[in-house]
Amino acid sequence: MSENSAQINPVCQQMLNCRLTGNITPISWFRNILTNSDKPDVVAIILLSDIIYWYTPVMTRDEHTGDVIGIQQKFQADKLQKTYQEYAEIFGFSKKSIKNAIDNLCDQKLITREFRHIKTGTGLPINNVMYIEPIFENIVKISNKIRSPQKREGYPTQKRGDTPPKSGGIPLPKKEGHPPKKLGGTPTKNRGTYTETTTEISTQNTTTTTAPTEAVVSFGKNFPKAICALIPKPYRDHPDVQTRLAEYLKSHGDAYVITELDYSVSHSTKPGGFPAFLKRSLESSWGTESHKAQQVAEDEKCEQERRQREKKRKAHKAEQQRIAAIEEHHRRIDEKIQETIESLSPAELARIKAEALAEAESKTPKLRGQQGQMQAAAKEKLADLSEQERDELYEIANAVVKASIGGLIGQNHPGYQRVVDNQILREIQERYPLKTPLVSLWQKKVKTEAKRILNSIIAKRYGITKLDQTVEIT
Repeated sequence: MSENSAQINPVCQQMLNCRLTGNITPISWFRNILTNSDKPDVVAIILLSDIIYWYTPVMTRDEHTGDVIGIQQKFQADKLQKTYQEYAEIFGFSKKSIKNAIDNLCDQKLITREFRHIKTGTGLPINNVMYIEPIFENIVKISNKIRSPQKREGYPTQKRGDTPPKSGGIPLPKKEGHPPKKLGGTPTKNRGTYTETTTEISTQNTTTTTAPTEAVVSFGKNFPKAICALIPKPYRDHPDVQTRLAEYLKSHGDAYVITELDYSVSHSTKPGGFPAFLKRSLESSWGTESHKAQQVAEDEKCEQERRQREKKRKAHKAEQQRIAAIEEHHRRIDEKIQETIESLSPAELARIKAEALAEAESKTPKLRGQQGQMQAAAKEKLADLSEQERDELYEIANAVVKASIGGLIGQNHPGYQRVVDNQILREIQERYPLKTPLVSLWQKKVKTEAKRILNSIIAKRYGITKLDQTVEIT
């Protein structure tokens, strides 16, 4: 044992402590998963290896016995959901290379690809979500096989979907010679084959390859204009395109074919792959499903808008009802207040009105420039008074000023006479109703406020605010 350890490569010794994890790629895949040029499709092999990894379940074992007690899958949905862009970002290939590799795996029946229309958790619809699932039996076959039959037979030189492969029939012999051996006979040395190459067989092969083409060409002249306008110019004379359209026009009708054709024109991105894409779209109804999903999304949007309008209409109606209820409540209170006022004695009503007026005057601020207008109006009134009235006002104003500030300054002080003159103007404002624009406006505001205060006093003192407790006022 020690001798073997001494002879082992140092790097091998280091690898004993290294535990690498990742995808498994059997070497046989490089001989069976091939491109059109008969070379290993490395991108497809890498993708298939990753798909197999995701479909390999995780086993849960009992920590005491070591028995398997559960098996779980690594993805959430019923199938593995992937996008071309995700694989392109993971492995560093272009999105086009990823799509071509997936197409190759589907063509070789190693995986199945399904496009679904789903909705997210928020209800947003998403179209053409790709789900991939490996075909276990076929993967086992290529993993245990040395050479692919496609490798032995070779790939056609044309790109898939561009032009149909030529007939595999055997052409007529160019020169007359020995009659061909019948099937099952023994060929002569260096001559003849085990395949029956009679003129009858060659004629049948030629007929089977040319008859459909003539039928397609003749039918292509009768395509509806709407369909002819949608077909891309490079494929208008393509036999596969005409054959598929003719077949589905007859079985499904114009509307179905137009929908699938329009979808194929919009979503086929692979160069030369339009015929193959159209074939799969016609078979799987991709365009019809996409149209349905779009229609469902539009209907849902219209329904949401309708619900929103209905909600706003109901809210507006409820607001109008609430306002009407408040107005009715206030109307009842006003009626009750008016009835209470009419039932009061004149003296009580006058006392309450005076109280309300005084409170309104104290609460209503003077207007800007109102005092100047009042003084100017008082001066004009003073000029219109008689000499006797002016002397009377002077004596009253002098007595008021002397009683208030007479002990501070004498009557000969310059400021004393100014104070007396201002007091005269105040006496005129109190004795005579002076009308000015600002005073009239202020008095109007005071009157309105006094009426409100009067109603408030009546309502509080006589409990009228408790008239209706069923109306909610916000």
